[in-house]
Amino acid sequence: MRNHQTEPPNSLSKRTWRRTVLQLGLLIGSLVILSRLVFAPVGPGLQKSKENAWMQQTRNLALSMFQYSLDHDGNYPDGKSSTEVFQKLLDEKYITYPGIFYIPLSGKTKAIQGQHLKPENVCFDVTCCVSSSSPDGLPIVFMTGYKVVYVPGGSAISLMKPFPRFGGESHTWLQWWREEYPKPEPKPGIAVCYKSNTVKFIPLAEVPNSDGSIPNFIPSTFDPAGKVYGQLTPDGLLSP
Repeated sequence: MRNHQTEPPNSLSKRTWRRTVLQLGLLIGSLVILSRLVFAPVGPGLQKSKENAWMQQTRNLALSMFQYSLDHDGNYPDGKSSTEVFQKLLDEKYITYPGIFYIPLSGKTKAIQGQHLKPENVCFDVTCCVSSSSPDGLPIVFMTGYKVVYVPGGSAISLMKPFPRFGGESHTWLQWWREEYPKPEPKPGIAVCYKSNTVKFIPLAEVPNSDGSIPNFIPSTFDPAGKVYGQLTPDGLLSP
């Protein structure tokens, strides 16, 4: 990490300006997420709203990682897990709201402001060993629960059977008594942001493959140029 105390005033000014622009962008993105959730219609519109919100979260995380790389010689944040990577973004103020790492999922809870992140607070994986020279088709950050095959045309294979159930709402006894039934569970899929800053929500097929995979998660044009990339989950490095 650079010693900011020895940086010339112009460098500090650029860092401060870039960080201000980043924080403004994240704020606008958060307001977009909130407006879409508040005013979303019931039914298919609500499903689409959730997908859009997850894509915006994913884009904001990738944007923060890109900003980090500009201040660290082109190197994206790295660590032993995505939890550790995201903690670096919090510690260095590239992200100020830890709730951005959370999506409703069994076993996950929203982080508490001011406390260190735990794996149960994080619902995103990242690709490790990324730099400014990495190919545009490389997925930078994506929803957890899938194993990525880093080859041209590689799949994302579900690690939870039949698939990760993001966005599902629990139904308590009191809700049942009041006939307050939970909203429909969103369709399965994964939000991902690539190094090109392209963000997508890729759904599973209506009848998922036998292995619960999403084909062509990695573009067919992907060229690792001999470099091996790894997948960091909230708990650590996922074995190839």
